[in-house]
Amino acid sequence: MAGVLAGCAGHEVVASATRPGKFRLYSCDQLDKRGEEVFKRERELAALIERARQGPGGEVAIAIAYQNEHNMALGDLREIELTAAERNCVLKFRSVSERAIR
Repeated sequence: MAGVLAGCAGHEVVASATRPGKFRLYSCDQLDKRGEEVFKRERELAALIERARQGPGGEVAIAIAYQNEHNMALGDLREIELTAAERNCVLKFRSVSERAIR
């Protein structure tokens, strides 16, 4: 049950990290470039979080060092994807299979 609640709380935190309209002045090319940068950083943070979970005190390290930035990256990715979808932009940084899923 705690895992389910944590998952819901995590989704709410990411949603609150999304700033609507943040990328509204970006062109499709700018959205793709910024999306690639944010996606790369999000993957780096996810790897750091996973590595920290394996050590003693990992959850504390995650909360202090990585979680907030990870939530911001996920929120920015969501906003970039929403803005791109509104403008019918193709985000090249996403693989073909990822674009099909989203």
